[in-house]
Amino acid sequence: MVLKGPRQGMELKFFDLTTKILSENNLELYEMEWNSSSGNLVVYVVNPETKTAVLEDCVKVDRGFTPYMETETWIPDNFTLEVSSPGIYRILTTVKHFKDVEGQEVLLHLITKIDEAKYPDFPKALRNNLKLKAKLVSASETGVVVDAKGSIIDIPYEQIKKANLETDISKYNAE
Repeated sequence: MVLKGPRQGMELKFFDLTTKILSENNLELYEMEWNSSSGNLVVYVVNPETKTAVLEDCVKVDRGFTPYMETETWIPDNFTLEVSSPGIYRILTTVKHFKDVEGQEVLLHLITKIDEAKYPDFPKALRNNLKLKAKLVSASETGVVVDAKGSIIDIPYEQIKKANLETDISKYNAE
């Protein structure tokens, strides 16, 4: 399932600390990835006004962790921090992420193929694919509705293995 469950243990401690540091810097957490075996914490941050982050934002967050790394005994010795913008092809892991990109193209990696019996007008060229590039029509607590070349399809989150925003970068090159 594409949606993450509740945070717990060390990940919850890092989540609480990260949100505190971000709040102090007027930034928001987009996503956070904690790898307990490597001690690596990846924090994706956004400015709430621009929905992205610049290098200075990332540096502020990195510096915000420094005092805690020196005083908090629960932070592991092998701790490594990476701070980044979620990027153009940002991952989608929460209902909010999906709602924020309604009306835009997404790339869905599916667990099973689209049920042709349920969607007989589903384009033949897409039928055997586990990857689906489509316009996100809407998102709810249970799944998404996408427009795949004119075919409107309801996909529950349980059927989505991974999802990303699929931005057309040619529009950025034209500016």
